[in-house]
Amino acid sequence: MQLKLIFRRILFLLIIIFLIYIIIFRRRSLRVYLTETHINKLKNENFLLNNTKYYRIPRIIHQTWKTHNIPIYWNKTVQSVHQFNTQQFEYHLWTDNDIHKFISEKYPYFYQHTFLKYKFNIQRIDAFRYFILYHYGGIYIDMDNGCRQSWNSLLNILEILDLNIKHLAAFPRTDPIGISNGFMITTKEHPLFKILISRLSLFNHNYLIDYFAIMLSTGPSYLSLNEYYFDQLYYQSRIRIIDEIVYSSIYTWHTPGNSWHGKDAKIILYIYHRLRNFNIKNFYYFLLIISFMILFLCYYQCRKRSLNYIYYCFRKINLY
Repeated sequence: MQLKLIFRRILFLLIIIFLIYIIIFRRRSLRVYLTETHINKLKNENFLLNNTKYYRIPRIIHQTWKTHNIPIYWNKTVQSVHQFNTQQFEYHLWTDNDIHKFISEKYPYFYQHTFLKYKFNIQRIDAFRYFILYHYGGIYIDMDNGCRQSWNSLLNILEILDLNIKHLAAFPRTDPIGISNGFMITTKEHPLFKILISRLSLFNHNYLIDYFAIMLSTGPSYLSLNEYYFDQLYYQSRIRIIDEIVYSSIYTWHTPGNSWHGKDAKIILYIYHRLRNFNIKNFYYFLLIISFMILFLCYYQCRKRSLNYIYYCFRKINLY
């Protein structure tokens, strides 16, 4: 029975790796970008005011931390967010207690059956981001990201580019693959975010490697997979991918983060960054290495359980 379970997990993980491969190499859906050209063309303030008929993206900024005592090393990033956005935006800092209260009151079934069962707190934080943005809309930004100028102009430009579309969302690309959930912009009740919160329970599995468990159940890979299969025409929505220069050079700046990364994540990312400096074929080797890591862990767990079972049986015999 244990072997059958392990085999199913291996098969499931290989399917996930194949899906990641599709995102990297075989993406078929049309991506719409927000580029530096858009910013330069639409940055005139009077033009923005004359062409924005109404706000569809709520002017709300969401951030999360354990308590209201923000670490000193993030003071500059958080202060920059306040400095450039206090006049146009509401600001909400959600603590762990706030997060538990919100999910338990608004989504009690999910809270009991999935939220409390997450192995890592970062999974609860990731999941909360999707819920809060679906519920209120606005901007979510990680603590390790600072602000270079008011995000009101960024939202105005997104709204001008798609004047006749009700639901808008925007994400920056992330490394190594897909899009980031560390900076998200959306209208309230965007269909993509409805899908994200509805599928969280389906993706909550034991992926053997902690890094995969976080990335695939709630993190950027989870977001990227769902965005990849999202039909923008069917849902009459627009999702724009923010170019790196727009994200990192015009509107935000970044400090060292990824505080949830463990040793497994650091090893995987180290291998990835080494391989990416060569050619695209090395991505295949990267996926192959990850596959072997998964198979080894499956074998190790299976053997460990078998030895424990033999030891248990041996002790039971001795007792008699």
